[in-house]
Amino acid sequence: MSADATPRVKAHELVGLYLDTLENLMSPAEYTNLRALTIASLAAMAEPIDPHDARSERHLNVDLTPAVPDEWLTIMGILGSGRMDQQIVEVGDGSCTVADSEVAADPEALRALCAQGRERNRLRQEERDTLKGIKTASS
Repeated sequence: MSADATPRVKAHELVGLYLDTLENLMSPAEYTNLRALTIASLAAMAEPIDPHDARSERHLNVDLTPAVPDEWLTIMGILGSGRMDQQIVEVGDGSCTVADSEVAADPEALRALCAQGRERNRLRQEERDTLKGIKTASS
C-alpha cells in the first residue's frame, strides 16, 4: 500500500458504525426490530443454496414501522456497495429501493433503476400469482 493510500473500511464495519448511530436515534423497540431483521437477513444469505440442502424456517415477529424497512434497505445497500451514501428512492409501484448518491443525482440513471425495480416487482407478483393458482388448483 502506498503512503498516500487510505485503508479501505470494510462494509461490515460501516454497517457496525451505522447501527451504533441508529441505536442512539431510534426507539429501543424499533432498533431491536431492525437488528432482528438484519440478523435474519444475513443468516438467510448464508443458508445453503444447493436444492438438496435443508433450509431452516425462520419466522420473525417484528413490527415494521416505517423506519425499520427504510433503515434495513440502507444497511443492505451499505453491505452490497461498501458505501454509506445510500438514499432510499420510491420505485413508483408502492415499493422502495436503495441507490447510491450518483444514481440518485442522475435523473436518467434513477429512472432506469426504478424501471428495473418495477419490472422485478411485476415478475415477482406474477410468480406469486402462479404459485397461488397452483396451490388453489391442487387443493
